[in-house]
Amino acid sequence: MKLSFNSWLYGSAFGWQPTRSLEDTIDTLAEIGYDGIEIGAAAPHGYPAFLSADRRKQINRHLESRGLEVSALCPALGGSHGYNPAAPEQEERDANFSYIKDCIQLAHDLNCENVIWLAGWTRYGQVRKEAWSYAVEALQRCAEVARPLGVKLVVEPTSEVSDVIEHAGDSLRLMEEAGAGPDVATVMLDTIHVFYRGDDIRAQLREAGDRLGYIHISDVGRAAPGTHTDFRSVIDEAKLIDYDGWLSMEIGFPVRDPNPDGITRKAYEYMTSIMDPENTRIAPWRRSAVKA
Repeated sequence: MKLSFNSWLYGSAFGWQPTRSLEDTIDTLAEIGYDGIEIGAAAPHGYPAFLSADRRKQINRHLESRGLEVSALCPALGGSHGYNPAAPEQEERDANFSYIKDCIQLAHDLNCENVIWLAGWTRYGQVRKEAWSYAVEALQRCAEVARPLGVKLVVEPTSEVSDVIEHAGDSLRLMEEAGAGPDVATVMLDTIHVFYRGDDIRAQLREAGDRLGYIHISDVGRAAPGTHTDFRSVIDEAKLIDYDGWLSMEIGFPVRDPNPDGITRKAYEYMTSIMDPENTRIAPWRRSAVKA
């Protein structure tokens, strides 16, 4: 498994200060030891409309010089533009598709395999069945764009902030109804949403199984992992289901910190301390039981 860090903490998507350039953020993560960066698809780092072809090439050169990969593009839904795949208005749904389509192209241009895909939320008075059907339609349209570009949509249940999909089973059902197979869509889990529902994180990982494509790591309140919660069971269960993808830190941004590097470094040091490459914590009988 490889470690990545979401750039929201260093951008201005959920607050205004401090804001660092994408190059400075890449440098910081490389110096700490991360393998990748998850770029927030918003200004100033990754809003597709603001990034020319030359700018995209410049970003690629800087990533290569620092030995970092882009683990995923993370869209910014809600807020000023209010992009919502499940919105009752056709205009808003179309705006969402246009934005995600641009994110998919940006991911391709940055040699990034994953675009995080969010199913949206219901409006007050909107029938849940309608919102679900719009989300299915949106995933179908996005999959048609992503498939020929070799980009995967990692479908994230976001129970803390939305309600169309809330757990791994919802993601699997949505992908099935949209006809989005493993070649173009996988399940993403964010630990903060699992904690919010009071679900068993190991059970959620197990339910996603071989369709698990991406993991966000966040402790309660978007704190660094290990602040409130022991994450060793997350690592162990991921290994039991043979997950070998990204563990991306999406932390810190609700509170603007004049020294954001502190939480970034704390997360890296904690995660590397519990990775256990030799699997010494996992009893052999548990591994064989999972495979059976």
